[in-house]
Amino acid sequence: AVDLSMDPHNPRVLYAAIWQARRTFWEMSSGGPDSGLYKSVDGGDTWTELTENSGMPDGAKGRIGVAVSPAKSGRVWALIEAKDGGLFRSDDSGATWEKLTDNPAIGGRAWYYSHIFADPQDSETLWALCWQAWKSTDGGRTFEEVTMPHADNHDLWIDPLNPRRMIEGNDGGACVSFNGGDTWSTIYNQPTAEFYHVA
Repeated sequence: AVDLSMDPHNPRVLYAAIWQARRTFWEMSSGGPDSGLYKSVDGGDTWTELTENSGMPDGAKGRIGVAVSPAKSGRVWALIEAKDGGLFRSDDSGATWEKLTDNPAIGGRAWYYSHIFADPQDSETLWALCWQAWKSTDGGRTFEEVTMPHADNHDLWIDPLNPRRMIEGNDGGACVSFNGGDTWSTIYNQPTAEFYHVA
């Protein structure tokens, strides 16, 4: 599986997280030597691995969620599943990293979630989605839970022109907020459900 994030300041700069995983009926194996975080500066023609750069956790990695800040050039977050994992941030486009938190709540069931989203206008605001929804307003050092209409949160669109307008996807459907996530529309006005696979 791959998690991809494009730098809004330069669309030729891409960050891709590769995840080694194997799932059988009886177990889930997440992580290994083939997991890693990579960067391209030429639109994906060539890639440089960032996984072992200064500040990154040692050892095997699992799933990695990655988000580039549209509000601050060079700022990248990575939510890393690892023995010493957690949320890491780089302010020099991935050259060096700082561990901000190992709060297990934002990285719970990392193999299933690991979704992070950067606010398009505020470089200090970051969202982390998993069973709950979490919001940081201090660059990712601390998070507060945001009450959602349904659990299992998977995706978030933030309006780049008005970040208070958002659409969030969860196992109950899609919810809309016009006030930055303070309140959300109900899931009971739409005939939606979750789909895992379509063939």
